[in-house]
Amino acid sequence: MMKNSIKQTVFLSVFMLLSSAYQGYASDLFSVVPWNGYTGAVSLTFDDGDPIHLDLVIPEMQKRGLKGTFFLIAGNTSRQEEWKKAAHDGMEIGNHSMNHRRTAELSADDEITEVDSAGEILKELSGQPVMTFAYPFVEITDGLKARIEKNCIAARGGYGQHYYNPESQPDWLNISSQTTMTEYDIEKYKSWIDQAMYSGSWTVFMIHAVEGSAWYQPVPKSTFLAVLDYLKENEKSLWVAPFGEIAAYWKAQKILESAEVIKENNNYYLKWKKPDIFPGGVIVKIKVNSGKHIIFHKGNELKQITPGVYDVSFDAETIEFSN
Repeated sequence: MMKNSIKQTVFLSVFMLLSSAYQGYASDLFSVVPWNGYTGAVSLTFDDGDPIHLDLVIPEMQKRGLKGTFFLIAGNTSRQEEWKKAAHDGMEIGNHSMNHRRTAELSADDEITEVDSAGEILKELSGQPVMTFAYPFVEITDGLKARIEKNCIAARGGYGQHYYNPESQPDWLNISSQTTMTEYDIEKYKSWIDQAMYSGSWTVFMIHAVEGSAWYQPVPKSTFLAVLDYLKENEKSLWVAPFGEIAAYWKAQKILESAEVIKENNNYYLKWKKPDIFPGGVIVKIKVNSGKHIIFHKGNELKQITPGVYDVSFDAETIEFSN
């Protein structure tokens, strides 16, 4: 009995030594290409489901091949078929609560309604999971954050850090944004865009209305169109994408960079866990440090998209670096 026990102990020790002797880091093998290969990133987000978003904003964005995020109030959204089509065409539908209430009015049960129930309604409307949230009045409480964390990958706040570089450590439940105002001219917005581009950062626009609407702080139409044109002019340098798309890529980057690396024989295995609340189909670009490695997923060799750079499926949860 004792001999068998000793054998089992020795076997277990050898196995653990072989599988975990390598105490390396993901950074030894690769780096994630920031912002999906662009210099910087910008997200245009729009609040409240203002009809001008359907009448003007979305058609003008589509003319230029741009996509953004529209935070809708689940209990007060009309023209639902048009919003469903917008989601089908690639616009992100985000959660802006059920009724846009002040936080001082909310009980614990109200918070469930304002976040969870609203998310389910908007999911049915859009035909896709709703994984981002924008705080009404930019009022943030621990209760709301706790509800959002159970439902979303990120939430848009309004104050604080306006430019996030790839090394930033964000509060995913309070990503800051910059609010557009009626009196701001195009040069103001160009400066926001330029800073993101030249500092290699992500910035988020919080937009409510555009000229033609009586809603909060309408941006002059000519200024808004000039913003879209400027983003289009810089499309080779700027990743202009919905809030949730950029947040998902960046969050996946953080997870990959801290992932476990296991060495077996001469091969290295990178393993990570995809969060339970996370969109499917996220592709992350990695740049391999050594040209000697061949990258595999489940026995299939990955092909380089540019020298040393590979597209990795975040859904895969493991890849192999083979010599």
